[in-house]
Amino acid sequence: MKDRLKIYLVIVSILFIAIHITSEHLAKTVDEEVEIFNHHVSIFFNAHKIIYHITAIQGGVYSLEYGSFKDADQIKSHLKELERGIEGLSEGISFIYLNGMDDEEFRQYAQNTEAIKNLYPKYITHVNAVLAEDDVKLRQKQIEEVAEIGERMGYFIRELDNYMDVQHTEISAFLPTITDKMRFIRNVSGIFLWGAIVILSIVYFYSCKPLFRLLPYLSAIRNGEYDFKPELDNTRCENEIESTLKAVISRINDSEKSSSALSILDPLTGAYNRRYFDMRISEEMSRYSRHGTIFSLSIIDIDFFKKINDTLGHQAGDLVLREMVAVIRNNVRETDIVTRYGGEEFAVLSPYTPKSGVLTLVERLRGVVEGYKFSGLDHSLTISIGIADSAGKRTAEHIIEDADASLYIAKNSGRNKCVVAGAAA
Repeated sequence: MKDRLKIYLVIVSILFIAIHITSEHLAKTVDEEVEIFNHHVSIFFNAHKIIYHITAIQGGVYSLEYGSFKDADQIKSHLKELERGIEGLSEGISFIYLNGMDDEEFRQYAQNTEAIKNLYPKYITHVNAVLAEDDVKLRQKQIEEVAEIGERMGYFIRELDNYMDVQHTEISAFLPTITDKMRFIRNVSGIFLWGAIVILSIVYFYSCKPLFRLLPYLSAIRNGEYDFKPELDNTRCENEIESTLKAVISRINDSEKSSSALSILDPLTGAYNRRYFDMRISEEMSRYSRHGTIFSLSIIDIDFFKKINDTLGHQAGDLVLREMVAVIRNNVRETDIVTRYGGEEFAVLSPYTPKSGVLTLVERLRGVVEGYKFSGLDHSLTISIGIADSAGKRTAEHIIEDADASLYIAKNSGRNKCVVAGAAA
């Protein structure tokens, strides 16, 4: 019996090692593709951001031609966001290049981006000169310079826009493939599981030959009925068969649950990660397109979070992020989906709820955060929230842009505010 048990343990160990290596390899491949996809989304988002802020700057500069400087601060804020958009675009493009995922079309796209990056210093110099100049004639000359450089940048921007249309189609087609590949990984794991069951069964059958009594049990396992109670004889051999098969099934189930959770959770905060957010907002948008069920998106940003990392260190900042997730979860509904959107930003998806239905919820959350005592801090924290819903939107990107624009208003009008459709709650 001891020799037979040693054989069983060796076989099980080999099979589980093979399962682990294969699953890890396939999961790593999927993770790499998701990472490339995330950077494509980042490029797509930052290119739109550049177009939006250049257009806003151009409009603001032309309005100053008539001697009105009321929009000077707003133009400066657009300049800062434009610089961030160009930096984000460059980082995404560098990542694609370093991973060898570029093609001829992408290289042309990168060249256009580089041209915009090279024109930006001249552009910002002349824009600042317009804002600083009091003399009408001199300001007019600077405005002409801005217009000339803006036209040159506009050419490259239009090229970016054409490329983004193609990228949007490719990105939209990529999401369903993630599910297919993860299903493939599960199928491979299932094949190894059945290989383990068959090999172990053959060894056991050879030892004590309970073949006919085990057939209903194996059939039940094949159909997913893992709680099926086999009618085996109460012998040491057949009891060993049942306990070993249950142990194999339990280990596989635990491994699949753990793998599934890790692929959609942010490791620091335990909230859902950006990958899960992208999949869920696409699902909600699809449901809205088919059935008209409106959903809302709230983007939450911790005010002055960088000061915590700079003064107290990143460990203190990480603790604040974990506690913030707990506070958000305790003050939203069970049906709401809390995700870490990036850095100190969180996104809450509220299915079947228009933006008017979440106003009271997020305003209450804002008040709770302001009064909450975070560990290691001697002062209170505040949050700024931008809200949007799917009503009238054609894509998930439009909803994100709307919520992000409201968040921008909240942060640039004093922070510690909830803003929906450009108006404070």
